[in-house]
Amino acid sequence: MRKIYIWSGIFIVLILLVVGCSNEEDGNPAGPTLAVHITEPADGDTVSFPQTVTAEVTGDEIAEVVFIAGEDTFATLAEPPYSAVWSFYPDSGEVTLKVCAADSAGQTACDSITIYVPPQEFDFLLSQIAVSSHNVYLGWTKFSGMLFQEYRVYMSTGTEVDSTDQLVALIEGAVNDTNAFIDNLSPTSDYMFVVYAYTITGSCYVSNQLVVRTESVPPPHDDGAVLIPIEGDTFTMGYSWSSGGGGSEEYPAHPVRIDGFSIYKYEVTCAQYKEFMDAGGYSDPEWWDSAGWMWKEKNGITAPLNWNNPEYNIGEDFPDYPVGGVSWYEAMAYARFVGKTLPTEAQWEYAARGTLGTDENGDGYPEGYRFPWGDEFYMGGEVHCNYLAPAGTAYDDGFEFSSPVGTFENGASIFGVMDMSGNVAEWCLDWFDNTYYWDNVFDNPTGPDTGTEKTIRGGHYLWRGYEDDGFYFRTTTRTGKEPETRRTFIGFRLVENY
Repeated sequence: MRKIYIWSGIFIVLILLVVGCSNEEDGNPAGPTLAVHITEPADGDTVSFPQTVTAEVTGDEIAEVVFIAGEDTFATLAEPPYSAVWSFYPDSGEVTLKVCAADSAGQTACDSITIYVPPQEFDFLLSQIAVSSHNVYLGWTKFSGMLFQEYRVYMSTGTEVDSTDQLVALIEGAVNDTNAFIDNLSPTSDYMFVVYAYTITGSCYVSNQLVVRTESVPPPHDDGAVLIPIEGDTFTMGYSWSSGGGGSEEYPAHPVRIDGFSIYKYEVTCAQYKEFMDAGGYSDPEWWDSAGWMWKEKNGITAPLNWNNPEYNIGEDFPDYPVGGVSWYEAMAYARFVGKTLPTEAQWEYAARGTLGTDENGDGYPEGYRFPWGDEFYMGGEVHCNYLAPAGTAYDDGFEFSSPVGTFENGASIFGVMDMSGNVAEWCLDWFDNTYYWDNVFDNPTGPDTGTEKTIRGGHYLWRGYEDDGFYFRTTTRTGKEPETRRTFIGFRLVENY
């Protein structure tokens, strides 16, 4: 008995030492083991679509939960509840349904069941290609040997959808395989879609019914931009100086009242734009509208024009240079990514010309400056911006193409905004109309309701200034280009409205 008692005591001491050492190494008692259990559907169930799949996940700091049917992942969730909609499966028969979880410590756990998918009646397969908080990109398979007159996409917020529901896309013409981008949806909501395809001979084919769950709204990205606050005021917009010399699209000069806003001190740089690219900006529909996304997909756009081409100062090797080679669509996608927007023409011109100077046209408001820095292009005999000039002359700006943002400190506007003339021209929010000023919109004008071109302001490094006293670099100079236009000398800056 004595010997047994001694060995028992030693055994207990050893257990305590092991536990004590374990706790000392870990720093904290071990947390709960990561575990996954599928609660819906049950193993062996016959399912119908849309099918809700729910799992119980236990553990600490769950990083993500992935839902897999066969070989296809149909949902990835980062927070509870861990319930996903399985919208469709093209085949019938037994299918392995799996849910796997991973935590921040690198542990993984899975649960799987076998369910039965019955034969389904549909003529062609409709699928979800990409989804965001407010839109979905749909695609369907190609028919062979038939020509189609139109596709109609219907949407419902119920559990069924057919041709009596809301028509959300109509694609006409001699089309074969195609896609549809449906925008203006609500976050974290379920929608049902179906496509009806009509051949030129009048036959109708119907896709499967597809359920789509939109995502939650992501927080805006912080690009570290310096913003300059500008108080609201009334100023003269358009060419108003008595000396004349403006283009016809700059007339008539008219007073405009504008609310306060903040504007980027510098043009958006290549380094900032690369953050958008690295975050999947070109593959995430969250940042795009319908026209921009479809343009991007059709043309295979994955980066700015001439990105990483050293001849144009655009790319990873030019982090402090303004990004160029972007369309209006790309500029707006970046703006949504950071929770800002492009400036209206009125905001841009006010930040560039200000309200100093004399009241030459007698409208009760000072004219502001012809150029951001003053009324003369070579004021004080100095070069104030990046532009095209003969090398080695008094007019030489020192750069063949664009320059790092903020290089010409003497070119700042009265508000301290840099590079508003020269370097790269800048997209604005408005549609362009060379007669719009005749509407005399006084209160926060945003341009015409529709158009074919978007407004561009500010001049650029390929325009001459020495031959015409900086005509194209004036604060009132305005022009327009189609929103899909991409030029290495066109970039952008953003504003934040109050």
